[in-house]
Amino acid sequence: MTQKIVLLLLLLPITSFAVPIDWHGVFGVDTTLIDNYRRVQSKVDNSATANVGSQEVALGSGAHANASFQSYLFRLNPTMIINDAATFKGEITSGYGRGGRLGDNSTQTANSTDGMGTALYMHNAPAGDDLVLNKMYVELYSDTATYVIGRHTAHWGLGVLVNSGDDTWDRHTFIRDGITLKFKIGNFKIEPYWSKVSSTGSLTRASKIKEYGFSLLYDNNDSDLALGLLFGKKANSKFNTTITRDGTNAIGETDVKVTDLYFRKGFGNLSLALEVPILSGELGNAFNSTQEAKYKAKAIIFKGSFQANESWAFGVDAGTVSGESGDTSSYDAMYLNPNYQVAKLLFRYNRRAIGAANRNVYDSYITNAMFAKLGLDYSSESWLFKSAFIWAVAKETATAGSNAFNHTSNTAFSAVTNQDDQLGYEIDLSIDYKWNNEITVGSSAAYLFTGEYWAYTNSTTQINKAENSFLLQLRTSIDF
Repeated sequence: MTQKIVLLLLLLPITSFAVPIDWHGVFGVDTTLIDNYRRVQSKVDNSATANVGSQEVALGSGAHANASFQSYLFRLNPTMIINDAATFKGEITSGYGRGGRLGDNSTQTANSTDGMGTALYMHNAPAGDDLVLNKMYVELYSDTATYVIGRHTAHWGLGVLVNSGDDTWDRHTFIRDGITLKFKIGNFKIEPYWSKVSSTGSLTRASKIKEYGFSLLYDNNDSDLALGLLFGKKANSKFNTTITRDGTNAIGETDVKVTDLYFRKGFGNLSLALEVPILSGELGNAFNSTQEAKYKAKAIIFKGSFQANESWAFGVDAGTVSGESGDTSSYDAMYLNPNYQVAKLLFRYNRRAIGAANRNVYDSYITNAMFAKLGLDYSSESWLFKSAFIWAVAKETATAGSNAFNHTSNTAFSAVTNQDDQLGYEIDLSIDYKWNNEITVGSSAAYLFTGEYWAYTNSTTQINKAENSFLLQLRTSIDF
């Protein structure tokens, strides 16, 4: 009996090493202070009684307008080489947003209203308790193509719409439950795909959401040129209740087309890139249960960078993201992927989540905005200093006597007063120290000169004035 046990123990290491596993991932901890997250001078909380068009968000417990929270980010990515023709890959994380808050647990499932209802239609956001399998898929290799089967991710262009969340502090990842075929013919990459997004209520066609399409990319390293198209359709069956307009009422049957154009060109140290996502089709009961709405949303995002020398780099980001006017015949608001951010404070945090435990502070999207960003970076062997100036205005605002739309609460309303279009301008500074190849310690500061857009109450008696806000943050991360 003893000999059998010894033999078994000797064989176990041999068996385990037969399939090598490469473990890598990210762990990070940060502490964040946001002064005056409400962005208004008023110390009185009128959010509960305010008109639905009001931009005012609730005060936190104890009537505090300052937020202080600590979070952790965790993702573990195993890679298992089965043989020459197959590799298994995955991502294990905890809770919603790849982590949780210190002093709390990770069982955070975001309220769909924070996803702006239809905003979650553009990307899939995982949710759940305890450990979460964000990715679990196999790559099969053949002479003609690579087959990706299971729960995997995707990335397109600048990550404006489809974003894999590969950067260290990305809280979200695009999920595709299905199959993607990858073909490479010379400089062309062709990737058709099919995915089951959701199936609630039953396993029949009446309650499913499916996604299918293809991407075509021409990528020439010699000329430093990339040009491509992502085209897909996302269809929501009539009885699926995953996508809601207000957290309760489903939007019903939809048929949305995604057309995403991408262009990138390099000229030595100068790089220029442009992405234009367009959403069209039918969006079901986006406003109410008796009327179906068309979908007409678009964005134009530009990114430019110039590497002056080994230390200095300049950057320009600019974009226009459509908003909803309040006309209920069509839904025109575009919500970019929450991983795509241009400022440390302005668009980055869900301010409604600060005083509400059932929401997630990282569920925040650039929408209804025209913005520009100028950046200056300095880097050395171990240090990275980044500075930026950001300016933004709203594309759609309320006009007295007309219908309008509150992009914060995803609600249409009748405007009583006029709304200013100034979102504000912001100054960002950040410092990162690379302790070694795996560990980075950093800090950030941001000051927002708040625009009067955020002070809108849609009331002639309750009037707010905008007030500036600032952010301070310390963080450390390990990439392994």
